[in-house]
Amino acid sequence: MYQENSYTDLFENVISDSKAKRNMKERKYDARNKLNDLTGAEWQFSTRTVISKIYPSNLQHKLRSQHGGQKPPELCADLIKIFTKKGQTILDPLAGVGGSLLGAALCGREAIGIELNNKWIDIYKEVCKLEKLKEFKILVGDANERLREIKENSIDFVITDVPYWIMDKLKQTRSKNANRESKLTNFNDKELQTKQEWLSEMKDIFAKILPVLKNNGYMAVFIGDLYREKEYHFLSAELAQAISQIYGFILKSDIIWHDDSKMLHIYGYPFAYIPSLIHQHILIFRKEKECKLHL
Repeated sequence: MYQENSYTDLFENVISDSKAKRNMKERKYDARNKLNDLTGAEWQFSTRTVISKIYPSNLQHKLRSQHGGQKPPELCADLIKIFTKKGQTILDPLAGVGGSLLGAALCGREAIGIELNNKWIDIYKEVCKLEKLKEFKILVGDANERLREIKENSIDFVITDVPYWIMDKLKQTRSKNANRESKLTNFNDKELQTKQEWLSEMKDIFAKILPVLKNNGYMAVFIGDLYREKEYHFLSAELAQAISQIYGFILKSDIIWHDDSKMLHIYGYPFAYIPSLIHQHILIFRKEKECKLHL
């Protein structure tokens, strides 16, 4: 019996050692990796074009959700870890309540934000205080102006969530008896923009982002599509095309984020099909010196 147990123990030790060696091999880090701190296996996993991970409603979610467009800080952290190394600096030029800045703090990066509305900045600061997270500087004002103050080629990664066309100006109607004002703050004080005016304004902002991003640096842009006035608007594709017209930015990927927290609605029932949008796009661009001129 003793001998049998000895052989069993020996076999289990061999299996354990084999698994340990295999795990070490899988977690091998390539010293040539200039982009991030991921191992080969982690890098492979990060190339998925669909994010279906369910993110918890934590980090003072109730407080942050006063802003209708806030993103899970841990989602931002996951993206930041793909495109940066520890200690590098990210920029969010449309910071809102600072989900991206919180994400940077969670994964040991530095961050700079720009935000027009002091209310959202105050909420960000309160969250940092309550969660005991590092508070990063947010420049108050219009991104078009404050971006000029950031040193050229100083930012390692840009991550931002753009204000969706007309969503900050219109009511959201769930039924005849239920109207709800959008939580999204007005991006500017202009009257209702046409889609082309919105695209032009977004393009101007991203043209000013380009100089501050380091060469070969990446940028992630959150954007959702929109169903309005009986028509589906492919905002993600139209914004991608507008940014791609900026000489220096190359579109590299479109990541779909399945937002499991979104509710399903039956707006058109039982007469017409109207989609419940439970996904968002994350457009990935790279700043490249040598790129084709887009006309």
